[in-house]
Amino acid sequence: MSNVVVQAEKLIVRPIEVVQSQFVDMARHANVRVHAALEVSNVRPQDGGCRFTGRRRVLGMLQEDEIEVSRCADGSSTLRSLSGSNAGLLITQTFEPAGSDRTLVRTSVDMPVRGLLRLLAPLLRIGLQRDLAIALEEDRVDLEERGYAAG
Repeated sequence: MSNVVVQAEKLIVRPIEVVQSQFVDMARHANVRVHAALEVSNVRPQDGGCRFTGRRRVLGMLQEDEIEVSRCADGSSTLRSLSGSNAGLLITQTFEPAGSDRTLVRTSVDMPVRGLLRLLAPLLRIGLQRDLAIALEEDRVDLEERGYAAG
């Protein structure tokens, strides 16, 4: 087994505590469909975060994962696929103030690649990089244009 890792960053014009909150507010993600390609459902709060079911179509095939979201003491967060199509997938999100009302978000996606998919790793990397850029832009829109309010 090998892993495909991609990283991206995005500047969001909202205070850091609001951005940190939105990135782990999966009930919000489910209710307003923050990410067009990802259906978030069955959100279950737990200590330090939540679990949810995530569904999306890739090349016409439905992928479904049970994902655990954890918020760390420093405000960073992780999403880990516990089971499903992408079991072992790890998304790490860190946040850095870039002024009083701006936040730099850095996201890393680490996806295990098994079997024949290893041969497609270069194409998979391109697809993941594109999906990550789209997801960060959708979060920016939710925060800046839809006016997400923490709490």
